[in-house]
Amino acid sequence: MGHKKNKPRMIPEQDRRICGSICFCQLTVVISCVALVYLTVAIYIPSHRAFKSGIEPVPITCQAIKSNNPRNCQWASCGEWCLTKTSGFCPQIMVTARRNGTDMQLENCSRLQTFACPPVDADALKKYNCNNGSECGSLTGLFNCSLGHCANWTDAYQCRYKADGISLDSERDNMKMTGFFECKKSRCVEIKQQLICDRYCNKIATTNANVFVLYDDFVYSGECTNAVALTSANGTDPGIKIQPTEIWHKDMDQVLITSCMTAVKTANGLKGTDCINGTLLDDGLIPNPSMNFTTLWALYANKSRPVDPTQRFLPMQSELTIYKSTKLYINLDACVNTLRGECKEFFGTHGRDGRNKSAQSRFPCYYDKNNNASVVARFDLHKTWRELVIAVVVPTVMFVVSSATLCIITRSVKVGDDTKMRCKYCVGSGDMTDEETSFNRGTTRNNT
Repeated sequence: MGHKKNKPRMIPEQDRRICGSICFCQLTVVISCVALVYLTVAIYIPSHRAFKSGIEPVPITCQAIKSNNPRNCQWASCGEWCLTKTSGFCPQIMVTARRNGTDMQLENCSRLQTFACPPVDADALKKYNCNNGSECGSLTGLFNCSLGHCANWTDAYQCRYKADGISLDSERDNMKMTGFFECKKSRCVEIKQQLICDRYCNKIATTNANVFVLYDDFVYSGECTNAVALTSANGTDPGIKIQPTEIWHKDMDQVLITSCMTAVKTANGLKGTDCINGTLLDDGLIPNPSMNFTTLWALYANKSRPVDPTQRFLPMQSELTIYKSTKLYINLDACVNTLRGECKEFFGTHGRDGRNKSAQSRFPCYYDKNNNASVVARFDLHKTWRELVIAVVVPTVMFVVSSATLCIITRSVKVGDDTKMRCKYCVGSGDMTDEETSFNRGTTRNNT
C-alpha cells in the first residue's frame, strides 16, 4: 500500500484577512502614538507658545543693521535642528524695527530706466595662495589677505586709502600677510586705516530725470509729472490707506528721491511700496548727463528737505522706528527642522547689513509691544492654527479608529481547535473544517 502524502493545510481566506487586519491596526496604533509624541515637540508646544506670545499679527518692517557669524555662539537667529543646541554655523542678525512707509504711484512717466549696482560676489574674486611657491611673485594691486591667501580687490572696488604700514615680500613673508595690502610686483605694503571703497557700477542716466527711486541694489530714474500717495504713515502707529493724494508735482522744479522696498513698472508709471526718506533736491544739484552711484548716495544722504514736513508721506525712517536695534529670529523657536540648509539661505536674504554701501535687507517682521529684545521673521497664527488642527485630528482619529477596530476584532473573532480564526457572525462554507466538508459531500451522494 502506498503511503498517503500529507498535503499542506490551506489557510482559509477569512483567516488571512483577519490576520492582516490585526497587523494593520496594530501598526497604525504604533505610528499614531509615535506621531503624537513627535508632534508634541514639533507642533503642539510651538503652537501654544505662538498663541501666548503676545506678538502682533500685523507685520511691520525690519531692516538689517548688523550681521555676523561668530565662533562663540551665545545666540543664533536660526538653527538647523530644534532638538539640539545650535553649533557650527551661527548666524546673528540685528535689525531696526519700524512701521511701514508710504505706498506711492508715480504717474505719466517717460524714459524710465533701471540701473543696477549689485554687491560683489566674494567667491568670484581672483584668489592667490602665496604659500604655494612663486604664485605671488608678480602680485600687483589691492589685496585682502589672510595668512598668505589673498583675494584681488582691484577689479571689483574703487578704494581710497593710504598704504602706511609695514612692507612685506609676498613670497618670503607670506604667513605674515593678514589684512589689506597694496602690492607692486610682490612688494606689499600694509593698509592700516579703514578702507573707503565703492563698487564699480553702471552710471545712472540723469538727462531730464526728475525722480530717482532706490530699491534693493537698483535705481529707477525717469521723468514723471506727479507722485500720489496711496497710504499715510502715522509715526510708530499703524498707517492707513487713503484716497490717492498728490504729494509731488514736476512744476515744483524739485527732484524727488526716495527709497522703497519694491518698485514695479505700471502702464504709465511706477508703483513703490514702503517708501521712506523722501527728499527734494534742486535740479541744479544733479549732474548731467549721468552720475555714479556714489554721487547719488552722497546727495541722498543729505536729506535736508523732506517731501512732507508733517512726515505723513515718504517719512524719514527715524519717525517710524519702534526698536532701533533688536535681535532677529527666523521664528519663535529660532530654528527649523527641514535640514536643507534653510538657515544659510535665511542669512543670505535677511542678513545683508549694508557693508560697502550695498543695499540692506528689508523685509516684513513681527514684534511684541512689551518686549524689545527680539522680533521674528515668520509668524502666522492662521497657519499655526491650521497645522495644529491637522496635527491633532489626523493621528488622534487614526489611533481611535484602529484601537476600536482591534477591540471589535477581539470580541467577534474566535480561534477554533484547528487554530483557525473565524468570525462569529459571518460563518460560511469557506470556514468549514476538512471533516465537515467530507461529511457534507457524503450526505449529498447518499441523497442522490
